[in-house]
Amino acid sequence: MPNAPRVYRSGTHEGVDFYDGLACAPIPKGLAVLAAKGGIVVRADWDYVPLSTAEQAQLEARTSAQGFTDPEALDRYRGRQVWIDHGGGIVTRYCHLNGIAPGVGIGAFVAEGSVIGFVGNSGTPESVISNDVENHLHFELRFGSSYLGQGLPPEQVRALFLRAFSP
Repeated sequence: MPNAPRVYRSGTHEGVDFYDGLACAPIPKGLAVLAAKGGIVVRADWDYVPLSTAEQAQLEARTSAQGFTDPEALDRYRGRQVWIDHGGGIVTRYCHLNGIAPGVGIGAFVAEGSVIGFVGNSGTPESVISNDVENHLHFELRFGSSYLGQGLPPEQVRALFLRAFSP
């Protein structure tokens, strides 16, 4: 959930993670990821380069020395991503993707429920060890420069997500 501590990168979580067996539905590697709402693709990491062991170590050392994760490192930790702008300052981010669906590129319109990518573990510390460990979808709901639930206690964050996704 948002605001959970992330010790390995001296920061907090900014979204919701959907793991296989922990999300009331199977979430295996390669599962299709669907757009939560229609909008315009503003990021699609077709040219994503996986983290290497050396880069992972460098990111961890830099984070440790700074005492926080800088924006560049945080972006690398999100892995392969697709971002959709829904208008009104609302953007959804889909992270740690194993791949991106054909036709999904910057400037493309995607309809609600369209396949935009596939579950993976890109950008995670585990991805450096194995592509088959810790596969999940990281989903963020952004409002300008903040994320849904930023700074709120868990029960309020949960209520916000229930409200956002309830009919």
